Amino acid sequence: MSVLKLKLDQDALVEDFFEDTWLAGIISQAKDYQLIWQLNKQLGFDFRVNNTLEINLAKNRRSFFFTVYEHQEITKGAGHYFYNNHCKAEFLLPELKHVDYLWLIKGNYYQQADVKALIEQCRKAELVQMASLLDMRDIKNRINLIF
Repeated sequence: MSVLKLKLDQDALVEDFFEDTWLAGIISQAKDYQLIWQLNKQLGFDFRVNNTLEINLAKNRRSFFFTVYEHQEITKGAGHYFYNNHCKAEFLLPELKHVDYLWLIKGNYYQQADVKALIEQCRKAELVQMASLLDMRDIKNRINLIF
């Protein structure tokens, strides 16, 4: 009897997930819930914790949980996901240790100029020290962002 083995094509998974996406890095010393409250006011969004999207990474026989906030713009077909990049002494994206939070925008509604305008609005929030658009191709561990 032969055994059929299926192999998940991670490259295709990553490519599909990050199609029509934008990623911003945010530096802030504030707690995630404080920053989210301020960004909701600043941007007119309704980010809320989505526990089903929480990222669980296991390293050195320890589990680390990274909070994900979600805001959906139904009329624009866009989803906004706000990740905490730190959990204790671990990072969701180790190559971006200086970045505290990540903001992923999914959907083909937003173009580069729109995303830059959103990031500019984000910078105006009092608790935001810096916000910048990131190049997805430079991120090696982007598979960690997939929920």
